[in-house]
Amino acid sequence: MSKHKHEHGLSSGEMKPDNEQTQNQESQSLVPEGEVQPGPEGQRESPAGAVNTPEVLLAAAKAEIELLRGQYAELNDKYLRTLAEQVNFRKRVVKEKEEFQQYAVSSLLTDLIPVLDDFDRSLEAAVQNQNDTAKVIEGIRLIQKRLYDTLSNKYGLSKFGSKGEIFDPHMHEAMFSDQGDVPEPTVTQEFMPGYRLHDRVVRTAKVKVTMPANPNGAAAQNTEPSAEGQDTSADEGGSGTDAS
Repeated sequence: MSKHKHEHGLSSGEMKPDNEQTQNQESQSLVPEGEVQPGPEGQRESPAGAVNTPEVLLAAAKAEIELLRGQYAELNDKYLRTLAEQVNFRKRVVKEKEEFQQYAVSSLLTDLIPVLDDFDRSLEAAVQNQNDTAKVIEGIRLIQKRLYDTLSNKYGLSKFGSKGEIFDPHMHEAMFSDQGDVPEPTVTQEFMPGYRLHDRVVRTAKVKVTMPANPNGAAAQNTEPSAEGQDTSADEGGSGTDAS
């Protein structure tokens, strides 16, 4: 009997570890696989840990720096090219302006050269016909007319007279002045005519201006009758008072 009990006890004791092992396996099977992190080996295998390593961050920073350096070099090259184009454009504009100013009157000079030829022929004729002044004068008049017609018809130059007109400082330049019987400053003599280019005065006329001899004379004449009328009325009033 005791021997049977002893065997029975041993059998129950031997079976207990098997039950504990079974329970441990079941509890481990209930834990999620994502939560199992078995020490340092699990950390090395984690993708997040691999991204945050200093070596990876340093490599990414170096790559970004190289990219920024390339963009900077490209933008700097574009800036230098644009600056060079602007400098060349300014130089070209200055050069074209200088050439324009230098050769702007070429058309005018081309038209004036025949007038110089006329003067040469007129001088030769004057030397050959020294006693015939009428021909010399007629030749000079023809040259003057040709020159004025060229400047007037092709370039818009016109001459304006000033004698008898009211003095205008924009059109006249007073060389002399005197006083006379005029209501306001008037041009009474012209020494040199004035010229317009289209509607702009390019040379004022050199003139003599006559100023009013008594600028306040008209005002004085207008005020004198009223004063006389006041005196007359005063006298009439005084006589009436005496009569009363």
